[in-house]
Amino acid sequence: MNILIYGIGGTMGRILYDCLKEEKELKAVCGVDKLLKENTFDIPVYSSCKDIATEKPNCIIDFSMHECVYDYLPYATENKIPCVIATTGFNETEQEFINNASKLIPIFQTGNMSLGVNLMLKLVKEASLMLGDKADIEIIEMHHNKKVDSPSGTALMLGNAVKSALANKTDFVCGRKGIVGKRTKNEIGIHSIRGGSIVGKHEVMFIMDNEIITVTHESQSKTIFALGSINAAKFLVKQQNGIYDMNDLLNDSI
Repeated sequence: MNILIYGIGGTMGRILYDCLKEEKELKAVCGVDKLLKENTFDIPVYSSCKDIATEKPNCIIDFSMHECVYDYLPYATENKIPCVIATTGFNETEQEFINNASKLIPIFQTGNMSLGVNLMLKLVKEASLMLGDKADIEIIEMHHNKKVDSPSGTALMLGNAVKSALANKTDFVCGRKGIVGKRTKNEIGIHSIRGGSIVGKHEVMFIMDNEIITVTHESQSKTIFALGSINAAKFLVKQQNGIYDMNDLLNDSI
């Protein structure tokens, strides 16, 4: 399978490029990165999908910026190329653009490519169902100082897992400042920490009277996200048009 790495010059793009060198079924045939000043890769790198010459990718894996969907999705839909979207931070207009593209091609989209994080989602949903109104629920997410979006896509996934279990937990409160009044029962607090080289750590706290239950996941290497995207690509090329996520991949593996 031929892979186009979108955002190849970034940290995750480079890690994915290295991981693909170890793959037997997949190989990187080209990259796209408008910010790359010098191509040190052994494959062509273009500044836009419009510039791609003769390469024929079978799948696009995106580790770039949210606004880049307007470059690679038109190219993908025109050429019927499935896309793995590992980028987060999309606004409503961009997400609608993705949803419309999924009517024409298969798209894999998730806020986190880690198997462990997706297991955490299931644990958080189960804990939410069991604890119900007994707990105040707070989410803490920690990332490196170069991450540009906040809250993280994973934190929002965790918050939505709580929402899906508890209909009354409806409000995300991202940080608190000033005289904000008492905490309401329908709040899901989300707090973002940025610093150093933290790969990614997420905690969901179920805070009750006299006891606290915390579900935690910590990523120790960014390689797990690249490997997750590779597994997603292998899964996606077999699918019909539509949007898929890690649950679909995991269910397919069972």
